[in-house]
Amino acid sequence: TCPAIYLYLLQYQEPVPCEQLVTALCDIKQAYTQFGGKRPFGVSLLYIGWDKHYGFPLCQSDPSGNDCGWKATCIGNNSAVAVSMLKQGYKEGGMTLKSALALAIKVLNKTMDVSKLTEKG
Repeated sequence: TCPAIYLYLLQYQEPVPCEQLVTALCDIKQAYTQFGGKRPFGVSLLYIGWDKHYGFPLCQSDPSGNDCGWKATCIGNNSAVAVSMLKQGYKEGGMTLKSALALAIKVLNKTMDVSKLTEKG
């Protein structure tokens, strides 16, 4: 459990904004890197949420507990290629849902270790 989340909910009577939630979770991840007998979380994660202040924030955390926000990113195998493609194809404020989906499919097609993308995976 994360006391900061409960305190926010109690104080403001609304869900925690995504960026604050990620920061609270990263505080827990970071604490696990400092104490003997506890294994650190060995995972990087991408979080997306919605709140009335920031819209749809995309946040990333790494195993050490660091977090950051992105407009577009990816992690894992072939992430350098995918990030490069996102930098070239992402147009801030000028992307429709259709163009964003087309970019996502293009990135997946180029970076996944499959010979052909299909509806079923």
